[in-house]
Amino acid sequence: MNKDNLLAMSSKERVKIVNELLKKEGFDLQKVADYFNINYSTFTKLMQEDDYVYIKRENQYYKFIRDESQISPNSINTDNDELTYIKDHFHTLKSIIEQYENREDFFIDKRIFDTSSKISTKNFRISDDLYNQFVKVCQQKFPHLKIQDILSQLIFNFVNRYS
Repeated sequence: MNKDNLLAMSSKERVKIVNELLKKEGFDLQKVADYFNINYSTFTKLMQEDDYVYIKRENQYYKFIRDESQISPNSINTDNDELTYIKDHFHTLKSIIEQYENREDFFIDKRIFDTSSKISTKNFRISDDLYNQFVKVCQQKFPHLKIQDILSQLIFNFVNRYS
């Protein structure tokens, strides 16, 4: 790219290109001016067109806003992935928080999944009606959990409470 190309483009495009150059190691304003074969003072004056200002501590050009009423909500950086994710999943997150506050969810302790412990298989007798009710509740309220994990957590809770 040469001086003529830089002069012909819009100030917004110019700032984008110059900021990219300034991000490279070893580039400062003088070196960018030299890169385009432009006198330093001419370069800095050109870069200030359309109210762009150079912030030295950031080594970048930014648009200067003279009046806060010129700032539209859309001009604020909404590319923040986290904020976008939260907005997209707001109702789900709200539901999870409400369940937690109402203690409607069943939490499995991470120690249940301890891979260093030996796994045992045990048989036990239980009323068919009681077991069917248990399975029905598990499927309705906690379809994301395995019945064996729920049983393990219940036994874990019992041991902690009565030990």
